[in-house]
Amino acid sequence: MRPVDRAEYLGYTPDTESRRLIAHGLPKELPETLGGRHRFTPLSLYVGDRLAAAAFARLDGVGLFWLDVWLLSPRRGGRWSLRAGGTAAADPSDESVLRPRPGCTVLDGHAHAGESARFNASPVPWLRRPYRWVGYGIVRLSAEVGAVRLGERDIMVPEHGLQALAWQAGRTGAEVDLLGHRGEHLSALPLPTYT
Repeated sequence: MRPVDRAEYLGYTPDTESRRLIAHGLPKELPETLGGRHRFTPLSLYVGDRLAAAAFARLDGVGLFWLDVWLLSPRRGGRWSLRAGGTAAADPSDESVLRPRPGCTVLDGHAHAGESARFNASPVPWLRRPYRWVGYGIVRLSAEVGAVRLGERDIMVPEHGLQALAWQAGRTGAEVDLLGHRGEHLSALPLPTYT
């Protein structure tokens, strides 16, 4: 996932759209495809105590399909501030990303961590403990996964199965628990650590 300059033209304003997503949540209905009037759409959202990650799918000016993830943290007063962002070119199968997700046999497991990025948080006083790196990215989940547990939070997985996450990438690493639709534990997925 390559870092994105937030001033770069993306067809939407990442700062505004990410804060709107945090305030109002995911829309009840997403477009079936991107194109025409729908040049971008929110995909998923993770909101923790000190970190949030918002994911969007977008088409650029020549019709290439991209997945963007934006990392945010709260300021005093509760307003969320955009810290960093990353983008990954979608592979051809991602062009149908808004359709329901495949099962674990097609995905070759319950989850695929995909690409992630890191943000150097050491000079920023917004985490409770001094973490040098914060990780963020998108996890692709199979149809059997109903929720992802990160720390003490359960995140309901959208129908398309692409979930944005943000984590404090300490030395011991982080992992998410993948839960079935009835809350049963399916497996664990380790998240990247950065030193």
